[in-house]
Amino acid sequence: MLDRNLIIKAEKWAIWIALIAVLYLLRHLFPIFFLTFVLSYIGNTAVNVMTRRFKRRKVNVFIVYVILLALLIGGAFVVVPRVLAEARNLARQYIETESDADAAPQEGMVRREARELIDGVIVGVAGRQEFEDFRQSDAYAALVARVDAAVASATPRVVKEVTIFANHAFVLASQFVISIILSFLMLWDLPNTRARMRRFANGRTADVYSEIAPSLSAFSVTLGRAFEAQTVVAIVNAILSSIAFIALGLPSIALLATIVFFCSYIPIVGMILSTIPAALLALKVGGITHVLWLVVAIMVIHAVEAYMLNPLIYGRHLRLHPLAVLVILLIAEHIFGLWGLLLGVPVAAFLIKYVLEGGDPTRPTPKPAHTISLPPPSEV
Repeated sequence: MLDRNLIIKAEKWAIWIALIAVLYLLRHLFPIFFLTFVLSYIGNTAVNVMTRRFKRRKVNVFIVYVILLALLIGGAFVVVPRVLAEARNLARQYIETESDADAAPQEGMVRREARELIDGVIVGVAGRQEFEDFRQSDAYAALVARVDAAVASATPRVVKEVTIFANHAFVLASQFVISIILSFLMLWDLPNTRARMRRFANGRTADVYSEIAPSLSAFSVTLGRAFEAQTVVAIVNAILSSIAFIALGLPSIALLATIVFFCSYIPIVGMILSTIPAALLALKVGGITHVLWLVVAIMVIHAVEAYMLNPLIYGRHLRLHPLAVLVILLIAEHIFGLWGLLLGVPVAAFLIKYVLEGGDPTRPTPKPAHTISLPPPSEV
């Protein structure tokens, strides 16, 4: 006769395996599910804050989504065209081939600047006179030919990647619109939906509900808090970075600020990714001195984020060692791609707390010490 505890454990494993299998079958819809969840969580927090003063919940839901649509439409007509125009101008400068009226097509700016960079290094190492002598040699011509060939071979790949990115951006925009509609419908009737979901706690689904519901609820709160707080951090990062870009006289501020905003959702690695395009522009505008000042400004901004914003806004419930974060991001990106970068750290924090450390998902997370008072987390 089988041990009853063994049977119970087998049933729990079967429940979770079945849930994972269902999620795997619906993996193509995951972007819509994820965006719907994030919008619902953030929207529900705003609605709960408004409902404390004005008790008409559905009116508050309507107001929140009117404000959201106004911001999106404003961004679509003001920010997006400017970002696209700046990206187009940069593409013309760094990718397209230049020509003049009296000569055959010449090398593009990337080739020219790569050659100037190499020339500058040689002059700095060997001196001007030795460089002029070397410039007349076959070795220099071979070196330049190699650089030109490398740039020429890289350009089609860049154009291809930009095209793929544009297609993905269009798909993501359509998924975002669907998610807005779904999140609005979810919040509109959320109290009744909660009541209906609680019915699964009785009857034949009682075992499944008691096993899955507490963990999913705790995971939803962990993930929702992370992205709710990180959105605030991303906005502050974009504003502070824009001030630094303006002070350094960099072009394409809207494009750079947009890159900073979205990269802010990726811990540690996002800072590096968002700094690369700004550093390239700083090198073009003011040379290595501007790049050094940019690095100093980025370090100050992220020190503000780490020592002021995170303790005040983000709290300490997801704090992991930087080395652990890097390992998690590397593994998650390799397995799940972009979604691994976005969700790897919150998921890992949840698994460490509730699976490895054995935390109780039915008990609320205590407030972190030395943080400001925030509204209680919404439940979606």
